[in-house]
Amino acid sequence: MPTATRSKERTPQQKQRRKDLWASREEVRRTTAELKFRARYEELKAEMARHGQIIGPINDLDAYEDPVRRFEVLKARVQRWEALWDITLRKKETRGKIIIGGALLAEIADLDTSNPDDAALLARFIDLLDRRVLRVRDRLVIRQLLDAASKTSTPLPLRSGGPLDEDMKTALKVIGESFSAFDNPAFFRVPGAESDPGDPASLEGEGEAFAGGETDDFDDIDEDGEARGL
Repeated sequence: MPTATRSKERTPQQKQRRKDLWASREEVRRTTAELKFRARYEELKAEMARHGQIIGPINDLDAYEDPVRRFEVLKARVQRWEALWDITLRKKETRGKIIIGGALLAEIADLDTSNPDDAALLARFIDLLDRRVLRVRDRLVIRQLLDAASKTSTPLPLRSGGPLDEDMKTALKVIGESFSAFDNPAFFRVPGAESDPGDPASLEGEGEAFAGGETDDFDDIDEDGEARGL
């Protein structure tokens, strides 16, 4: 029966060469990644400048003698700036949607439904909402907003094709969704809008909305790319 051969143990010189090879490969990977982060920094800088935002510099990173430390700081800065920029873009998009919605509500408030043209415009708008807004809870909020703006009852059912007097509990049941305590009308009531007669009896207490603020600037980053106060 042949005996198993033992692998030849590496000499100290071979071990060192292997170690140097791994270190060289790691340096190449780090250098490649650093070039990508620097390129992304330039992209962010140009994109933000077009929107009037100023990004911090990275030329001070050359003062770091340790290449690993320099890379980590660069990575942290670019990722942080990119995250803050994404937040800023989402805020701008949300602001735009709010402005559009506010303009439409203001227009609806000025409509005179006794005027055929105004009545036709309102009908087209409600038809658009009926086609585009599918969730029962969203439709309830929109209907109450329109009621508050127009001071009349908006002919928008809680589900497409449903009766106008259908309450939320029934509408949810028809589409296979369950009714919960968070579906209490108090959580959806819009100031200025009257409660829907078809809504289930309200629970005690009112839902409260909490809003948090965000900043558009980038002053909460320290010199190593870390966020202050977070």
